[in-house]
Amino acid sequence: MDAKFINPFLIATQNVFKTMLSTHINIGKPSLKANNLALGEVTGVTGFTGDKKGTFTLSFSKESAAYIYKSMIGEDVATINSDVVDAIGELTNIISGQIRVELEKIGVNLSASLPTVIVGQNVAISFITRLPVIALPFNFDDRGTMRQLFIDFSFE
Repeated sequence: MDAKFINPFLIATQNVFKTMLSTHINIGKPSLKANNLALGEVTGVTGFTGDKKGTFTLSFSKESAAYIYKSMIGEDVATINSDVVDAIGELTNIISGQIRVELEKIGVNLSASLPTVIVGQNVAISFITRLPVIALPFNFDDRGTMRQLFIDFSFE
């Protein structure tokens, strides 16, 4: 896949984390996924249609999802509950919107579905495209502990 299609995902994710969560995230090396398993335990999923069709996922460990909730709401949580799921859905929606803004800058216009959030380990995500899935790993500092998040996407 052309880097011009990867950059909007990187830029949008970094910008949303910086402005909305006051969190700097570091980008890992993009790669092609060998399977369709979500790499986290709390995963937001959004479909794209328009000039291209595809799927975007944003996946966190439970600890990372709890950090996101605390950053957004200001409250600690001990478990993944419906409020945390809602927060991850909202974050998925916001990043999806910023991705679409970045893609519009290169002439690609997309609409997005409302996000669905899936909670569980080793969850298989069926992407609607036949093209390879790109995996974008990120990490961030959670009070001295490095946490990860993963974006997977494919569109044609």
